[in-house]
Amino acid sequence: MKGTGGMKVVLLMCLGIFVCMLDSTIMNITLPAIQDSLHTTLETSSWMLNVYTMTIAVLAIPMARFAEMFGRHKFYIAGLFVFGLGSALCGLASNGDFLIAARFIQSFGAAILIPCSMVIGIAAMPIEKRTLPLTLLGATQGLATALGPTVGGIITEKLSWHWVFYVNVPICFIAIVGAFLILKLKKESRVKSKIDWFGLLFSVTAIFPLNLVLIKGNAWGWDSTQAILCYIVTVVSIALFIFVEKKSKAPMVNLNLFKDRLFTGSVVTVTTGFIFLIGVMVLLPQFLTNFQHKTELQAALLVTPVSASIFVFSNFAGLLTKKIGYTIPVIFGFGIMAIAYYLLHNLNIDSTSKEIILLCSLLGLGFSFVISSATIASTSSFEGELLTASQGVFSMLRQVGVVLAVAIFVAGLTNNIQAKKRDVVHFAAQTLGKLEVPQTEKEKISSETRKSINAGETSRQTNPNLVSAAERQQIINLNVQKTLASIPEGQRPKAKGQIYQKVEKQVDEDIAKKGKLVKVYENQVAGYAQKTIASSFADLYKASIPFVLLSCLTGIIFLERKRKSAAPFANTPAIE
Repeated sequence: MKGTGGMKVVLLMCLGIFVCMLDSTIMNITLPAIQDSLHTTLETSSWMLNVYTMTIAVLAIPMARFAEMFGRHKFYIAGLFVFGLGSALCGLASNGDFLIAARFIQSFGAAILIPCSMVIGIAAMPIEKRTLPLTLLGATQGLATALGPTVGGIITEKLSWHWVFYVNVPICFIAIVGAFLILKLKKESRVKSKIDWFGLLFSVTAIFPLNLVLIKGNAWGWDSTQAILCYIVTVVSIALFIFVEKKSKAPMVNLNLFKDRLFTGSVVTVTTGFIFLIGVMVLLPQFLTNFQHKTELQAALLVTPVSASIFVFSNFAGLLTKKIGYTIPVIFGFGIMAIAYYLLHNLNIDSTSKEIILLCSLLGLGFSFVISSATIASTSSFEGELLTASQGVFSMLRQVGVVLAVAIFVAGLTNNIQAKKRDVVHFAAQTLGKLEVPQTEKEKISSETRKSINAGETSRQTNPNLVSAAERQQIINLNVQKTLASIPEGQRPKAKGQIYQKVEKQVDEDIAKKGKLVKVYENQVAGYAQKTIASSFADLYKASIPFVLLSCLTGIIFLERKRKSAAPFANTPAIE
Protein backbone atom coordinates (compact mmCIF):
# COMPACT_ATOMS: atom_id res chain seq x y z
CA MET A 1 0.00 0.00 0.00
CA LYS A 2 2.97 2.32 0.29
CA GLY A 3 2.68 5.27 -1.96
CA THR A 4 -0.95 4.60 -2.96
CA GLY A 5 -3.61 6.96 -1.63
CA GLY A 6 -1.14 8.02 1.06
CA MET A 7 -2.61 11.21 2.54
CA LYS A 8 -6.22 10.07 2.05
CA VAL A 9 -5.42 6.97 4.08
CA VAL A 10 -3.63 8.99 6.77
CA LEU A 11 -6.59 11.37 7.16
CA LEU A 12 -9.00 8.45 7.33
CA MET A 13 -6.88 6.91 10.08
CA CYS A 14 -6.84 10.24 11.92
CA LEU A 15 -10.64 10.05 11.97
CA GLY A 16 -10.53 6.61 13.60
CA ILE A 17 -7.95 7.75 16.17
CA PHE A 18 -9.93 10.92 16.88
CA VAL A 19 -13.22 9.31 17.91
CA CYS A 20 -11.45 6.73 20.09
CA MET A 21 -9.21 9.17 21.97
CA LEU A 22 -12.02 11.72 22.27
CA ASP A 23 -14.13 9.19 24.15
CA SER A 24 -11.30 8.50 26.60
CA THR A 25 -11.97 11.89 28.25
CA ILE A 26 -15.35 13.07 26.93
CA MET A 27 -17.20 11.62 29.94
CA ASN A 28 -15.08 13.42 32.54
CA ILE A 29 -17.30 16.50 32.58
CA THR A 30 -20.49 14.69 31.53
CA LEU A 31 -20.45 12.15 34.37
CA PRO A 32 -22.47 14.25 36.91
CA ALA A 33 -25.32 14.58 34.38
CA ILE A 34 -25.24 10.82 33.74
CA GLN A 35 -25.24 10.11 37.48
CA ASP A 36 -28.29 12.34 38.00
CA SER A 37 -30.11 10.83 35.04
CA LEU A 38 -29.41 7.16 35.78
CA HIS A 39 -29.26 7.49 39.61
CA THR A 40 -26.01 5.54 39.78
CA THR A 41 -23.70 5.00 42.73
CA LEU A 42 -20.19 6.43 42.78
CA GLU A 43 -18.77 2.91 42.28
CA THR A 44 -20.90 2.30 39.19
CA SER A 45 -20.08 5.73 37.80
CA SER A 46 -16.34 5.18 38.17
CA TRP A 47 -16.58 1.97 36.14
CA MET A 48 -18.37 3.84 33.35
CA LEU A 49 -15.13 5.76 32.93
CA ASN A 50 -12.58 3.10 33.78
CA VAL A 51 -13.90 0.18 31.70
CA TYR A 52 -13.03 2.10 28.53
CA THR A 53 -9.39 2.77 29.33
CA MET A 54 -8.84 -0.64 30.93
CA THR A 55 -10.23 -2.58 27.97
CA ILE A 56 -8.05 -0.70 25.47
CA ALA A 57 -4.96 -1.27 27.63
CA VAL A 58 -5.69 -5.00 27.96
CA LEU A 59 -6.71 -5.72 24.35
CA ALA A 60 -4.57 -3.33 22.26
CA ILE A 61 -1.67 -5.79 21.85
CA PRO A 62 -3.72 -8.91 20.95
CA MET A 63 -6.01 -6.91 18.63
CA ALA A 64 -2.98 -5.50 16.80
CA ARG A 65 -1.62 -9.02 16.40
CA PHE A 66 -4.93 -10.42 15.13
CA ALA A 67 -5.15 -7.54 12.63
CA GLU A 68 -1.79 -8.70 11.25
CA MET A 69 -3.08 -12.22 10.84
CA PHE A 70 -6.55 -11.53 9.45
CA GLY A 71 -6.10 -8.21 7.64
CA ARG A 72 -5.54 -4.73 9.01
CA HIS A 73 -8.06 -3.03 6.72
CA LYS A 74 -10.85 -5.46 7.49
CA PHE A 75 -10.10 -5.17 11.20
CA TYR A 76 -10.19 -1.38 10.93
CA ILE A 77 -13.69 -1.52 9.42
CA ALA A 78 -14.78 -4.07 12.03
CA GLY A 79 -13.44 -1.77 14.75
CA LEU A 80 -15.45 1.15 13.39
CA PHE A 81 -18.61 -0.96 13.32
CA VAL A 82 -18.13 -2.26 16.88
CA PHE A 83 -17.24 1.21 18.18
CA GLY A 84 -20.27 2.78 16.50
CA LEU A 85 -22.56 0.03 17.81
CA GLY A 86 -21.20 0.45 21.32
CA SER A 87 -21.67 4.23 21.10
CA ALA A 88 -25.30 3.84 20.04
CA LEU A 89 -25.94 1.43 22.91
CA CYS A 90 -24.29 3.87 25.36
CA GLY A 91 -26.70 6.58 24.26
CA LEU A 92 -29.66 4.23 24.71
CA ALA A 93 -28.59 3.16 28.22
CA SER A 94 -31.32 3.39 30.86
CA ASN A 95 -29.26 2.24 33.84
CA GLY A 96 -25.67 2.17 35.00
CA ASP A 97 -24.98 -1.51 34.41
CA PHE A 98 -26.23 -1.30 30.81
CA LEU A 99 -24.01 1.72 30.19
CA ILE A 100 -20.96 -0.11 31.55
CA ALA A 101 -21.67 -3.08 29.25
CA ALA A 102 -22.14 -0.73 26.28
CA ARG A 103 -18.90 1.10 27.13
CA PHE A 104 -17.12 -2.26 27.08
CA ILE A 105 -18.41 -2.92 23.55
CA GLN A 106 -17.35 0.58 22.53
CA SER A 107 -13.89 0.13 24.07
CA PHE A 108 -13.49 -3.24 22.34
CA GLY A 109 -13.90 -1.39 19.05
CA ALA A 110 -11.42 1.25 20.20
CA ALA A 111 -8.87 -1.46 21.11
CA ILE A 112 -9.02 -2.53 17.45
CA LEU A 113 -9.10 0.96 15.96
CA ILE A 114 -6.23 2.64 17.80
CA PRO A 115 -3.35 0.30 16.84
CA CYS A 116 -4.81 -0.40 13.38
CA SER A 117 -5.19 3.32 12.64
CA MET A 118 -1.60 3.96 13.61
CA VAL A 119 -0.16 1.07 11.61
CA ILE A 120 -2.24 1.65 8.46
CA GLY A 121 -1.58 5.40 8.55
CA ILE A 122 2.16 4.98 9.04
CA ALA A 123 2.48 2.24 6.42
CA ALA A 124 0.64 4.42 3.88
CA MET A 125 3.82 6.42 3.36
CA PRO A 126 7.42 5.35 2.68
CA ILE A 127 9.82 5.42 5.64
CA GLU A 128 11.55 8.55 4.39
CA LYS A 129 8.20 10.39 4.34
CA ARG A 130 6.82 9.17 7.67
CA THR A 131 7.23 12.44 9.56
CA LEU A 132 4.01 14.00 8.26
CA PRO A 133 1.65 11.05 8.97
CA LEU A 134 3.32 10.45 12.33
CA THR A 135 2.93 14.09 13.27
CA LEU A 136 -0.71 14.15 12.18
CA LEU A 137 -1.55 10.92 13.99
CA GLY A 138 0.28 12.00 17.14
CA ALA A 139 -1.35 15.43 17.10
CA THR A 140 -4.76 13.81 16.65
CA GLN A 141 -4.22 11.66 19.74
CA GLY A 142 -3.29 14.61 21.93
CA LEU A 143 -5.88 16.93 20.42
CA ALA A 144 -8.76 14.48 20.87
CA THR A 145 -7.72 13.59 24.43
CA ALA A 146 -7.54 17.27 25.43
CA LEU A 147 -10.68 18.21 23.47
CA GLY A 148 -12.84 15.54 25.14
CA PRO A 149 -14.01 17.59 28.17
CA THR A 150 -14.81 20.60 25.95
CA VAL A 151 -16.90 18.59 23.49
CA GLY A 152 -18.58 16.74 26.36
CA GLY A 153 -19.48 19.97 28.15
CA ILE A 154 -20.90 21.65 25.03
CA ILE A 155 -22.97 18.64 23.93
CA THR A 156 -24.31 17.97 27.44
CA GLU A 157 -25.37 21.57 27.98
CA LYS A 158 -26.82 22.17 24.52
CA LEU A 159 -28.37 18.73 23.91
CA SER A 160 -28.08 15.95 26.50
CA TRP A 161 -25.52 13.42 27.74
CA HIS A 162 -26.97 10.82 25.35
CA TRP A 163 -25.60 12.79 22.38
CA VAL A 164 -22.07 12.54 23.75
CA PHE A 165 -22.28 8.96 22.45
CA TYR A 166 -24.73 9.35 19.56
CA VAL A 167 -22.38 11.81 17.83
CA ASN A 168 -19.93 8.95 17.22
CA VAL A 169 -22.41 6.99 15.11
CA PRO A 170 -22.44 9.23 11.99
CA ILE A 171 -18.66 9.71 12.27
CA CYS A 172 -18.15 5.93 12.27
CA PHE A 173 -20.55 5.56 9.33
CA ILE A 174 -18.62 8.16 7.30
CA ALA A 175 -15.33 6.45 8.19
CA ILE A 176 -16.67 3.04 7.14
CA VAL A 177 -17.82 4.41 3.78
CA GLY A 178 -14.43 6.07 3.36
CA ALA A 179 -12.65 2.82 4.24
CA PHE A 180 -14.54 0.88 1.56
CA LEU A 181 -13.68 3.56 -1.00
CA ILE A 182 -10.00 4.10 -0.08
CA LEU A 183 -8.60 0.94 1.50
CA LYS A 184 -7.61 -2.18 -0.35
CA LEU A 185 -9.84 -5.00 0.97
CA LYS A 186 -9.52 -7.72 -1.67
CA LYS A 187 -6.46 -9.92 -1.53
CA GLU A 188 -5.13 -8.01 1.45
CA SER A 189 -1.79 -9.45 2.53
CA ARG A 190 -1.78 -11.22 5.88
CA VAL A 191 0.76 -12.88 8.13
CA LYS A 192 0.33 -16.64 8.22
CA SER A 193 0.99 -17.55 11.80
CA LYS A 194 -0.43 -19.48 14.71
CA ILE A 195 -2.09 -17.60 17.54
CA ASP A 196 0.22 -17.24 20.52
CA TRP A 197 -2.34 -18.32 23.11
CA PHE A 198 0.08 -18.29 26.05
CA GLY A 199 1.32 -14.85 25.06
CA LEU A 200 -2.29 -13.67 24.85
CA LEU A 201 -3.12 -15.16 28.25
CA PHE A 202 -0.12 -13.72 30.07
CA SER A 203 -0.44 -10.29 28.42
CA VAL A 204 -4.03 -10.07 29.68
CA THR A 205 -3.21 -11.38 33.18
CA ALA A 206 -0.34 -8.87 33.40
CA ILE A 207 -2.20 -5.77 32.22
CA PHE A 208 -5.65 -6.38 33.74
CA PRO A 209 -4.63 -6.60 37.44
CA LEU A 210 -2.20 -3.71 36.95
CA ASN A 211 -5.00 -1.49 35.67
CA LEU A 212 -7.41 -2.82 38.29
CA VAL A 213 -5.15 -1.92 41.21
CA LEU A 214 -4.47 1.52 39.70
CA ILE A 215 -8.22 2.12 39.49
CA LYS A 216 -9.26 0.58 42.83
CA GLY A 217 -6.09 1.07 44.89
CA ASN A 218 -7.28 4.26 46.53
CA ALA A 219 -10.50 2.61 47.69
CA TRP A 220 -8.92 -0.71 48.68
CA GLY A 221 -5.77 0.72 50.18
CA TRP A 222 -2.47 0.38 48.36
CA ASP A 223 -1.23 -2.19 50.85
CA SER A 224 -4.50 -4.14 51.09
CA THR A 225 -4.78 -7.86 50.39
CA GLN A 226 -6.50 -7.22 47.06
CA ALA A 227 -3.82 -4.75 45.96
CA ILE A 228 -0.95 -7.07 46.96
CA LEU A 229 -2.60 -9.92 45.04
CA CYS A 230 -2.79 -7.70 41.94
CA TYR A 231 0.89 -6.80 42.29
CA ILE A 232 1.88 -10.46 42.53
CA VAL A 233 -0.25 -11.55 39.57
CA THR A 234 1.12 -8.68 37.45
CA VAL A 235 4.78 -9.38 38.24
CA VAL A 236 4.45 -13.15 37.76
CA SER A 237 2.51 -12.68 34.51
CA ILE A 238 5.10 -10.26 33.11
CA ALA A 239 7.89 -12.74 33.90
CA LEU A 240 5.96 -15.60 32.27
CA PHE A 241 5.08 -13.40 29.29
CA ILE A 242 8.74 -12.56 28.66
CA PHE A 243 9.73 -16.22 29.02
CA VAL A 244 6.99 -17.43 26.65
CA GLU A 245 7.65 -14.70 24.06
CA LYS A 246 11.36 -15.54 23.94
CA LYS A 247 10.55 -19.18 23.23
CA SER A 248 7.64 -18.63 20.84
CA LYS A 249 8.15 -18.90 17.07
CA ALA A 250 5.22 -16.53 16.51
CA PRO A 251 5.18 -14.26 19.60
CA MET A 252 2.35 -11.91 20.47
CA VAL A 253 5.00 -9.20 20.91
CA ASN A 254 8.45 -9.40 19.37
CA LEU A 255 10.74 -8.45 22.26
CA ASN A 256 13.33 -7.16 19.79
CA LEU A 257 11.27 -3.97 19.92
CA PHE A 258 12.81 -3.07 23.24
CA LYS A 259 16.35 -3.40 21.89
CA ASP A 260 15.65 -0.26 19.89
CA ARG A 261 16.57 2.88 21.83
CA LEU A 262 14.09 5.08 19.97
CA PHE A 263 11.16 2.79 20.67
CA THR A 264 12.07 2.41 24.35
CA GLY A 265 12.39 6.18 24.63
CA SER A 266 9.04 6.66 22.91
CA VAL A 267 7.06 4.46 25.32
CA VAL A 268 8.69 6.08 28.37
CA THR A 269 8.02 9.55 26.96
CA VAL A 270 4.41 8.97 25.91
CA THR A 271 3.47 7.27 29.19
CA THR A 272 5.00 10.09 31.22
CA GLY A 273 3.55 12.80 28.99
CA PHE A 274 0.01 11.45 29.27
CA ILE A 275 0.32 11.21 33.05
CA PHE A 276 0.93 14.96 33.33
CA LEU A 277 -1.63 15.88 30.66
CA ILE A 278 -4.44 13.79 32.14
CA GLY A 279 -3.52 14.98 35.64
CA VAL A 280 -4.72 18.42 34.58
CA MET A 281 -7.52 17.48 32.17
CA VAL A 282 -9.28 15.32 34.76
CA LEU A 283 -8.98 17.60 37.80
CA LEU A 284 -9.00 21.18 36.47
CA PRO A 285 -12.64 21.05 35.22
CA GLN A 286 -13.67 19.79 38.68
CA PHE A 287 -11.90 22.73 40.31
CA LEU A 288 -13.56 25.20 37.96
CA THR A 289 -17.06 23.81 38.53
CA ASN A 290 -16.85 23.02 42.26
CA PHE A 291 -14.78 25.93 43.56
CA GLN A 292 -15.09 28.70 41.00
CA HIS A 293 -18.72 27.73 40.35
CA LYS A 294 -18.37 27.75 36.57
CA THR A 295 -20.90 25.94 34.45
CA GLU A 296 -19.79 22.74 32.72
CA LEU A 297 -19.67 24.65 29.44
CA GLN A 298 -17.60 27.49 30.89
CA ALA A 299 -15.18 25.00 32.45
CA ALA A 300 -14.91 23.12 29.17
CA LEU A 301 -14.15 26.29 27.21
CA LEU A 302 -11.49 27.38 29.70
CA VAL A 303 -9.53 24.13 29.20
CA THR A 304 -9.93 24.26 25.41
CA PRO A 305 -6.59 26.10 24.95
CA VAL A 306 -4.85 22.80 25.72
CA SER A 307 -6.41 21.32 22.59
CA ALA A 308 -5.83 24.45 20.55
CA SER A 309 -2.13 24.52 21.40
CA ILE A 310 -1.69 20.86 20.53
CA PHE A 311 -3.44 21.42 17.19
CA VAL A 312 -1.39 24.52 16.35
CA PHE A 313 2.07 23.39 17.43
CA SER A 314 2.19 19.63 16.79
CA ASN A 315 3.11 19.90 13.11
CA PHE A 316 5.88 22.37 13.87
CA ALA A 317 7.11 20.13 16.70
CA GLY A 318 7.18 17.13 14.36
CA LEU A 319 9.15 18.95 11.68
CA LEU A 320 11.60 20.30 14.27
CA THR A 321 12.07 16.82 15.70
CA LYS A 322 12.90 15.50 12.25
CA LYS A 323 15.57 18.18 11.79
CA ILE A 324 17.29 18.30 15.19
CA GLY A 325 16.45 14.92 16.72
CA TYR A 326 14.34 13.92 19.70
CA THR A 327 16.33 15.04 22.73
CA ILE A 328 15.85 18.81 22.61
CA PRO A 329 12.11 18.71 21.71
CA VAL A 330 11.41 16.24 24.54
CA ILE A 331 13.34 18.33 27.08
CA PHE A 332 11.69 21.51 25.80
CA GLY A 333 8.23 19.91 25.93
CA PHE A 334 8.51 18.72 29.51
CA GLY A 335 10.15 22.03 30.48
CA ILE A 336 7.13 23.97 29.17
CA MET A 337 4.78 21.56 30.94
CA ALA A 338 6.74 22.22 34.15
CA ILE A 339 6.10 25.95 33.71
CA ALA A 340 2.38 25.19 33.34
CA TYR A 341 2.52 23.17 36.56
CA TYR A 342 4.33 26.05 38.29
CA LEU A 343 1.41 28.32 37.35
CA LEU A 344 -1.01 25.63 38.54
CA HIS A 345 0.57 25.69 42.00
CA ASN A 346 -0.82 29.26 42.35
CA LEU A 347 -4.33 28.05 41.48
CA ASN A 348 -7.01 29.39 43.85
CA ILE A 349 -10.66 30.39 43.88
CA ASP A 350 -9.72 33.91 42.76
CA SER A 351 -7.66 32.78 39.75
CA THR A 352 -8.78 34.67 36.65
CA SER A 353 -9.84 33.19 33.33
CA LYS A 354 -6.74 34.73 31.71
CA GLU A 355 -4.51 32.82 34.14
CA ILE A 356 -6.34 29.56 33.41
CA ILE A 357 -6.10 30.12 29.65
CA LEU A 358 -2.36 30.89 29.89
CA LEU A 359 -1.46 27.76 31.84
CA CYS A 360 -3.65 25.58 29.61
CA SER A 361 -2.00 27.03 26.52
CA LEU A 362 1.46 26.30 27.93
CA LEU A 363 0.43 22.76 28.89
CA GLY A 364 -0.79 22.10 25.34
CA LEU A 365 2.36 23.64 23.84
CA GLY A 366 4.65 21.44 25.94
CA PHE A 367 2.60 18.31 25.31
CA SER A 368 2.63 18.90 21.54
CA PHE A 369 6.42 18.53 21.54
CA VAL A 370 6.27 15.46 23.79
CA ILE A 371 3.60 13.58 21.80
CA SER A 372 5.09 14.47 18.40
CA SER A 373 8.55 13.25 19.41
CA ALA A 374 7.20 10.08 21.05
CA THR A 375 4.94 9.17 18.13
CA ILE A 376 7.69 9.61 15.53
CA ALA A 377 10.18 7.65 17.66
CA SER A 378 7.68 4.84 18.27
CA THR A 379 8.01 3.57 14.71
CA SER A 380 11.81 3.89 14.47
CA SER A 381 12.64 2.02 11.25
CA PHE A 382 10.07 -0.73 11.81
CA GLU A 383 8.04 -2.32 9.06
CA GLY A 384 5.68 -5.27 8.80
CA GLU A 385 5.03 -7.26 11.99
CA LEU A 386 7.40 -5.18 14.08
CA LEU A 387 5.58 -1.99 13.07
CA THR A 388 2.25 -3.50 14.10
CA ALA A 389 3.66 -4.83 17.38
CA SER A 390 5.24 -1.47 18.16
CA GLN A 391 1.91 0.33 17.81
CA GLY A 392 0.09 -2.29 19.91
CA VAL A 393 2.58 -1.84 22.74
CA PHE A 394 2.64 1.94 22.25
CA SER A 395 -1.18 2.12 22.44
CA MET A 396 -1.29 -0.12 25.50
CA LEU A 397 1.31 1.87 27.45
CA ARG A 398 -0.35 5.15 26.50
CA GLN A 399 -3.58 3.89 28.07
CA VAL A 400 -1.68 2.67 31.12
CA GLY A 401 -0.34 6.22 31.40
CA VAL A 402 -3.93 7.53 31.39
CA VAL A 403 -5.03 5.10 34.12
CA LEU A 404 -1.86 5.77 36.10
CA ALA A 405 -2.48 9.53 35.90
CA VAL A 406 -6.01 9.18 37.25
CA ALA A 407 -4.82 6.87 40.04
CA ILE A 408 -1.94 9.13 41.11
CA PHE A 409 -3.70 12.47 40.90
CA VAL A 410 -7.06 11.36 42.30
CA ALA A 411 -5.33 9.58 45.21
CA GLY A 412 -3.15 12.63 45.82
CA LEU A 413 -6.10 15.01 45.68
CA THR A 414 -8.18 12.79 47.97
CA ASN A 415 -5.41 12.72 50.58
CA ASN A 416 -4.92 16.48 50.31
CA ILE A 417 -8.63 17.16 50.72
CA GLN A 418 -8.86 14.93 53.80
CA ALA A 419 -5.91 16.78 55.37
CA LYS A 420 -7.48 20.15 54.52
CA LYS A 421 -10.80 19.06 56.00
CA ARG A 422 -9.04 18.35 59.29
CA ASP A 423 -7.62 21.88 59.15
CA VAL A 424 -11.12 23.25 58.57
CA VAL A 425 -12.54 21.26 61.50
CA HIS A 426 -9.77 22.64 63.73
CA PHE A 427 -10.46 26.21 62.53
CA ALA A 428 -14.21 25.72 63.09
CA ALA A 429 -13.60 24.48 66.65
CA GLN A 430 -11.42 27.51 67.46
CA THR A 431 -13.97 29.91 65.97
CA LEU A 432 -16.85 28.20 67.74
CA GLY A 433 -15.05 28.49 71.08
CA LYS A 434 -15.29 32.28 70.80
CA LEU A 435 -19.02 32.18 70.06
CA GLU A 436 -21.24 33.52 72.86
CA VAL A 437 -23.84 30.76 72.89
CA PRO A 438 -24.62 28.06 75.51
CA GLN A 439 -22.39 24.94 75.54
CA THR A 440 -25.25 22.64 74.56
CA GLU A 441 -25.87 24.70 71.46
CA LYS A 442 -22.12 24.78 70.69
CA GLU A 443 -22.09 20.98 70.73
CA LYS A 444 -25.00 20.89 68.32
CA ILE A 445 -23.33 23.44 66.02
CA SER A 446 -20.03 21.52 66.19
CA SER A 447 -21.71 18.24 65.25
CA GLU A 448 -23.51 19.78 62.28
CA THR A 449 -20.33 21.54 61.14
CA ARG A 450 -18.35 18.29 61.13
CA LYS A 451 -21.07 16.56 59.13
CA SER A 452 -21.15 19.39 56.62
CA ILE A 453 -17.36 19.49 56.19
CA ASN A 454 -17.02 15.71 55.83
CA ALA A 455 -19.82 15.67 53.28
CA GLY A 456 -18.06 18.39 51.29
CA GLU A 457 -20.95 20.84 51.79
CA THR A 458 -18.90 23.67 53.20
CA SER A 459 -20.65 26.34 51.14
CA ARG A 460 -24.08 25.77 52.68
CA GLN A 461 -25.35 26.81 56.13
CA THR A 462 -24.19 24.44 58.81
CA ASN A 463 -27.06 25.27 61.17
CA PRO A 464 -30.06 26.77 59.40
CA ASN A 465 -32.28 26.06 62.48
CA LEU A 466 -30.33 26.64 65.67
CA VAL A 467 -33.50 26.48 67.82
CA SER A 468 -36.50 24.43 66.66
CA ALA A 469 -40.09 25.59 67.11
CA ALA A 470 -40.63 23.08 69.92
CA GLU A 471 -37.43 24.18 71.69
CA ARG A 472 -38.44 27.84 71.33
CA GLN A 473 -41.84 27.14 72.88
CA GLN A 474 -40.23 25.20 75.71
CA ILE A 475 -37.88 28.12 76.50
CA ILE A 476 -40.79 30.58 76.46
CA ASN A 477 -42.91 28.42 78.80
CA LEU A 478 -40.03 27.91 81.22
CA ASN A 479 -39.23 31.66 81.39
CA VAL A 480 -42.92 32.53 81.81
CA GLN A 481 -43.17 30.10 84.73
CA LYS A 482 -40.06 31.59 86.37
CA THR A 483 -41.43 35.13 86.01
CA LEU A 484 -44.85 34.19 87.33
CA ALA A 485 -43.26 32.51 90.35
CA SER A 486 -41.67 35.84 91.34
CA ILE A 487 -45.03 37.68 91.75
CA PRO A 488 -47.88 37.13 94.26
CA GLU A 489 -50.12 34.22 93.36
CA GLY A 490 -53.24 36.37 93.21
CA GLN A 491 -51.78 38.64 90.52
CA ARG A 492 -50.61 35.81 88.27
CA PRO A 493 -53.79 35.20 86.19
CA LYS A 494 -54.07 38.89 85.34
CA ALA A 495 -50.35 39.33 84.52
CA LYS A 496 -49.85 36.07 82.65
CA GLY A 497 -50.78 37.37 79.18
CA GLN A 498 -48.60 40.44 79.42
CA ILE A 499 -45.70 38.44 80.84
CA TYR A 500 -46.03 35.86 78.06
CA GLN A 501 -45.80 38.58 75.38
CA LYS A 502 -42.68 40.13 76.97
CA VAL A 503 -41.00 36.78 77.44
CA GLU A 504 -41.81 35.70 73.86
CA LYS A 505 -40.37 38.93 72.48
CA GLN A 506 -37.21 38.60 74.57
CA VAL A 507 -36.71 34.94 73.59
CA ASP A 508 -37.12 35.77 69.89
CA GLU A 509 -34.61 38.62 70.24
CA ASP A 510 -32.15 36.26 71.94
CA ILE A 511 -32.65 33.63 69.25
CA ALA A 512 -32.18 36.24 66.50
CA LYS A 513 -29.00 37.51 68.17
CA LYS A 514 -27.64 33.99 68.44
CA GLY A 515 -28.68 33.38 64.84
CA LYS A 516 -26.65 36.37 63.67
CA LEU A 517 -23.64 35.15 65.63
CA VAL A 518 -24.01 31.68 64.15
CA LYS A 519 -24.44 33.15 60.66
CA VAL A 520 -21.17 35.03 61.05
CA TYR A 521 -19.56 31.81 62.26
CA GLU A 522 -20.96 29.89 59.30
CA ASN A 523 -19.67 32.46 56.82
CA GLN A 524 -16.22 32.41 58.42
CA VAL A 525 -16.04 28.62 58.32
CA ALA A 526 -17.46 28.38 54.80
CA GLY A 527 -15.05 30.99 53.46
CA TYR A 528 -12.08 29.36 55.16
CA ALA A 529 -13.19 25.92 53.98
CA GLN A 530 -13.59 27.02 50.37
CA LYS A 531 -10.12 28.56 50.21
CA THR A 532 -8.43 25.81 52.21
CA ILE A 533 -9.95 22.82 50.39
CA ALA A 534 -9.50 24.52 47.02
CA SER A 535 -5.78 24.78 47.80
CA SER A 536 -5.66 20.96 47.70
CA PHE A 537 -5.40 21.22 43.91
CA ALA A 538 -2.58 23.76 43.99
CA ASP A 539 -0.66 21.72 46.57
CA LEU A 540 -0.95 18.62 44.38
CA TYR A 541 0.43 20.41 41.33
CA LYS A 542 3.19 22.01 43.41
CA ALA A 543 4.28 18.56 44.58
CA SER A 544 4.29 17.41 40.93
CA ILE A 545 6.67 20.11 39.64
CA PRO A 546 9.91 18.22 40.50
CA PHE A 547 8.60 15.11 38.74
CA VAL A 548 7.71 17.06 35.59
CA LEU A 549 11.21 18.54 35.60
CA LEU A 550 12.75 15.10 36.12
CA SER A 551 10.79 13.91 33.09
CA CYS A 552 13.02 16.17 30.97
CA LEU A 553 15.67 13.51 31.54
CA THR A 554 13.70 11.12 29.30
CA GLY A 555 15.23 13.09 26.43
CA ILE A 556 18.59 11.54 27.37
CA ILE A 557 17.30 8.14 26.26
CA PHE A 558 17.45 9.39 22.66
CA LEU A 559 21.09 10.48 22.87
CA GLU A 560 24.07 8.73 21.27
CA ARG A 561 22.05 6.63 18.92
CA LYS A 562 24.11 5.49 15.93
CA ARG A 563 21.98 3.57 13.50
CA LYS A 564 24.13 1.51 11.19
CA SER A 565 21.30 0.01 9.25
CA ALA A 566 17.55 -0.33 9.28
CA ALA A 567 17.80 -3.92 8.09
CA PRO A 568 17.50 -5.65 11.47
CA PHE A 569 14.08 -4.10 11.94
CA ALA A 570 12.82 -4.46 8.40
CA ASN A 571 13.32 -8.17 7.99
CA THR A 572 9.62 -8.90 7.98
CA PRO A 573 7.73 -7.99 4.81
CA ALA A 574 5.32 -5.14 5.19
CA ILE A 575 1.68 -6.03 5.08
CA GLU A 576 -0.23 -4.16 2.48
